[in-house]
Amino acid sequence: MPQVKVKNKSTLAQRIDTALNTVGWILIPDYEPDLEGAALGEAYRALCEEVGVPIGHDRAGTIIWDIKSRDAGSDGNKVITYSEHNHEADLHTDSQYSEYPEDYFGLLTLHKARCGGGESYLLSLEDLLRELSSTAAGREAIEVLQTTNYPFIVPNVFRKKTGDEPEFNFGPILRKGEIRFRIDTFEKALTINPDLCTPRQLSAFNLLKKYVRSSPSMKTFVLEDRDLIFINNKTMLHGRGSFSDADRHLLRIRMNKTR
Repeated sequence: MPQVKVKNKSTLAQRIDTALNTVGWILIPDYEPDLEGAALGEAYRALCEEVGVPIGHDRAGTIIWDIKSRDAGSDGNKVITYSEHNHEADLHTDSQYSEYPEDYFGLLTLHKARCGGGESYLLSLEDLLRELSSTAAGREAIEVLQTTNYPFIVPNVFRKKTGDEPEFNFGPILRKGEIRFRIDTFEKALTINPDLCTPRQLSAFNLLKKYVRSSPSMKTFVLEDRDLIFINNKTMLHGRGSFSDADRHLLRIRMNKTR
């Protein structure tokens, strides 16, 4: 697991940037142990501003997003995001339902799950494509995933408009050196309108899903308190195990590359 312990912020930001564009992620353990509360959040945001350009999570433009389990209610029509519940989160990329998913994001662990759950998963696009392209069916699926647009439903908390009308965004799952992928937002879109996807597209997606869920290249580890992880959202899939500790708490900041 790539780690770095550096106090100089400019040096740290440079190392994070290098890791994001090579390995695809980096873990910084014991981040700012002498800071708490607002001061810790300010330091975290300042570091992210060196790494990239922070962007808002919601209609209000919130930069620092609290990752906590929330009561999502019993409305089966409500589309919730993984940040709002404590169930297992399949490997995915963030904001795949957006027109332009962010390049990077950071997660700072304030309180890890004390129940033994909530472990983190990572899978690189490079490993996934290598495994998928090892068969003729996989190579055909890659072509479909690169050249056709797939529907993704927008979770309620991230909708640009108010009301009950579902929102969708469309785009290829694979681009050159990039992936946008999440199982539930795609499958939820099809439950609303099965005609949003052709049988050939669905077959390619299901094969990709099979490889994602069974990849021997997936990394599993536990984020400890004060662990700060940065992930390239275009080249890495990430996920999370289920947990029961209601006090689990992380802070997330999304960023785009500095152009």
